[in-house]
This record gives sequence, C-alpha cells and structure tokens, in this order.
Amino acid sequence: MTHARLLSILLCLALIPCANAQKTKHIEEKEVSDWYSKKHDCPEERPLNFYTFDAFDFQRSGTDQVIVVAMSCEGGTGGPDIHSVISRNADGELEELTIPDSDPMTYDNLFGNRNYTLSGENDLLIATFSNDPDRDNTPLTIKYKRNGKEFAIVSIERTGIYPTSYDCSAKTLTEVENLICHVDTIAALDVQLNILYKTLLAKLTGPEREALRLEQRQWLSAREKTCSIYKGWLSCLSYYYQKRIGAIKKRLENSAPAKTAIPA
Repeated sequence: MTHARLLSILLCLALIPCANAQKTKHIEEKEVSDWYSKKHDCPEERPLNFYTFDAFDFQRSGTDQVIVVAMSCEGGTGGPDIHSVISRNADGELEELTIPDSDPMTYDNLFGNRNYTLSGENDLLIATFSNDPDRDNTPLTIKYKRNGKEFAIVSIERTGIYPTSYDCSAKTLTEVENLICHVDTIAALDVQLNILYKTLLAKLTGPEREALRLEQRQWLSAREKTCSIYKGWLSCLSYYYQKRIGAIKKRLENSAPAKTAIPA
C-alpha cells in the first residue's frame, strides 16, 4: 500500500467514516431532479415537477430516505408518473427502493384516471389511491413496511360492493355497471331511480306502460355512452341519474292512479 493511500485512509477514519458521510448526506430536490432527468433523458430546461418531496427515516437508522411523487418530461395529463422512495447506497449514490405491486384484482374498484400519493407514517409507507376528486370514500389504501432495500405489503384497505338495482356479481356487467357497484353515491342513486321507476310503472297500463319500459331501456343504453370513464365521470353520472330521477318524480306527481293495479 502506498503512503498516499494509507494517509488517505487514516484521515478518513480520524475525521468521519467516508461511506457514512456519504450515506447521511441530505438528499436535495435538485439532486433527485437531475438524477431522474438523466434516467428519463429529459432536457435540462424541463426539471421534475414535484408533488411530494418528504424526508422520512423508515428504519430509524438516522439516515433519511425521501418519498418522491413527481412528473417527469415523459408524464402526460394523467398526473405524476414517478412514485418512489429514494435512498443512498453504500457509495453515497442515489438509489430507488423497490415497492412491490399487488395483485391486479386489488385495483378493480378504481376506474378511469387512476392515481395515488405516497406518505410516511410511523415505520410505514402508505399509498393512497384515488380516481375522481368527487369520490367521497378512499377506494384503496396499501401500506408497506421496509425490509432491507425493499418494501413488503402489510395491509390492503379497499371499499367493497354496494347495493344496486341489479346483481353486481354477474359476469356480464358493462364497465359502467361495474363502476356503479363500487361507488356508494352512484349505487344509492341507482337504487332510488329503480324504486321510482317501478312505482311509476305500476301506475301505468297498456301502451303507456310499454312506452316507459322502452324509454328506460334507452336511457340505460345511453348511460353507457354519456359519461366517459376518465376525468369527471363521477359528477357526470351523478348529474345523469339526478336528471332522470327528477323527470320520473315529476311524472309521478302528475300521474293519476291506475284503475287496475298491475304488479311490477
């Protein structure tokens, strides 16, 4: 070993361990932005747009990791395309910790523009999913715990299926029908409309009764095309149902009782 090499090692040990000095160095936004820009081959004039940049020590080791939710130059209108936890390796270089994906069926209550945020709580990494800002309940939350350089799923919390006017377990459901089953507010409107429709149907006879049935089938068919399952689909469906509910209510108020009661 040369004298210069030995001197370098002794100086490092005397002051602070070199590897530890690198590992405990704070991770800055610009450093992460430059690192990702190189990975995504982004131009310098288009740095990352950060939604979340939070330091968090998942192993309580005194070395912060950073939770990053950001948009790179490759991102589109769907929201951030980077959801990561960044740490430093033994050489002090940035590295992305592995976050496992869950079974695809985990996400079957999410529709349209699926997105999520990341946050830290106690020793856990929490992914909170959403797909429409008007959705009252959080449809999906996945919690992870760090295991070495990876995270493991420790719990999955998701909304279930709500009562509707039809069987949500049927295999022939359309995308909109499946969506309604998983969203409490729209499922409740579907039940309300069905009750009103059957009440009005029971008051009608002959051609008027058949005309209402045809009208309702046409309304259901149009429902599949009216509200695109992307941004704003929940408010669109809510308005679509409420408009139909208002129309049926008005006809009930103006209808005379049928001479002969006909079962629904």
